[in-house]
Amino acid sequence: MTQLIAETAWHHEGDFSFMKDLVSRICNESAADIVKMHITLDLDEYMRSEHSAYELLKKWMFSPAQWTELIAVVQASNKELMLLLNDTLAIDFASHVNPDFIEIHSVCLNVPRLQQAVLEKINAKAKVVIGVGGCSLQEIDSAINVFKSRETILMFGFQNYPTKYEDVNLKKVRKIQSLYANKDFGYADHTVWNEENNELITLLVSSNGMDYIEKHVTTRYGEERCDSSAAISIDMFNQLADKVNLLDRIYGDGSIALNSGEASYSQYGPMKMAALFRHDMSAGVIVSQDDLTFCRTSKITKMSQLEVLAMVGEELKIAVKGNQVVDWACFGG
Repeated sequence: MTQLIAETAWHHEGDFSFMKDLVSRICNESAADIVKMHITLDLDEYMRSEHSAYELLKKWMFSPAQWTELIAVVQASNKELMLLLNDTLAIDFASHVNPDFIEIHSVCLNVPRLQQAVLEKINAKAKVVIGVGGCSLQEIDSAINVFKSRETILMFGFQNYPTKYEDVNLKKVRKIQSLYANKDFGYADHTVWNEENNELITLLVSSNGMDYIEKHVTTRYGEERCDSSAAISIDMFNQLADKVNLLDRIYGDGSIALNSGEASYSQYGPMKMAALFRHDMSAGVIVSQDDLTFCRTSKITKMSQLEVLAMVGEELKIAVKGNQVVDWACFGG
C-alpha cells in the first residue's frame, strides 16, 4: 500500500504556535501515514552566513525543546515520524527520539560527516530516505553504497518553486527505478498549489510503482508563506488519499495466477470457446484435430483449449456424441 507523507518543511516561518497547530491538525484530521519535519539545530554547519537565506532561517529556527514538543504530538498519534536532518547536532538530537524514517536531502546526500553521523547515531530500525532529485547516477550509487546495511527508500522529486511538468521527467524516473529494482521508491510532489492538474500529476507518478507519496500541507491554503507554492490543504490531501487508495486497488499484488475475477471471466464454454466433438465417436477411437471444433456454449468444461489440443492423438475412453463438450471424462480423467 502506498504511504502518504505530509510535509511541513519551513512552512512555519519560525511561528511555533502555527507549526504546532499544523502538526496537530495533520495528525487529527488528515489521512497522512507519515508526518515529516525538517530539523536544523546548527545553522552555521548547514550554511555560511553570507548565504542569502541565512538571516531569515536563523530567525525561523526552533529549539530542541520545541522540536521535542512537536515530535510528541506526532508520536502520540497513529502517524509515523520522518525527520529530515540538516546538521550533525540535529542527527544527535534525532537519535534520542527514535524516528521511523530519517531523510538525507539531495542537497547534502554525499556529505561524509552527515552520513557517518546517521550510521553511528540513528537506530538501525529507522528507514533511510535518500533524496535523489537533481542527483546523478554516480551520486545515487555512492549514497546507496554508504547505507547498504540500512533499509533505504529512493525519493524522487525536487522543489524548484514550483516543479514544471517537463521537469518531472517520468521516463527518467522509470529508468532509475529499473536500475534499483530491489529498492522502495517515493515521489515528493511540488506541483504548484493552484495548478488545475495538481492531483492528476501526483496520481500519474504515483501509479508508477511509488511506495510513498509526499505533499506539502498547509492550514492556510493559498496564503503566501515559505513552501506555500506547493502546499495543499488538508481537505485536498484527504481527497488525494482516496484516489491513491483506489490506485492501490487497481495496481494489485502482481500475482501472475488468475484472480477470482479473471477465473470467472475465463470459463470455457459460456465465455471462452470450448472444444466440442464434430460427430459421434466410439470408445477406443484415437482423437484427431479434425474431430474437434471450438465455439462458445452454455455448457462448462474444465478443459482449456490448450489442454484439449494436447489430447489429440489420445484414445477416447467413452463413446461421445456430436456437439458434446470435450471434458476430462472423455479420456478417463
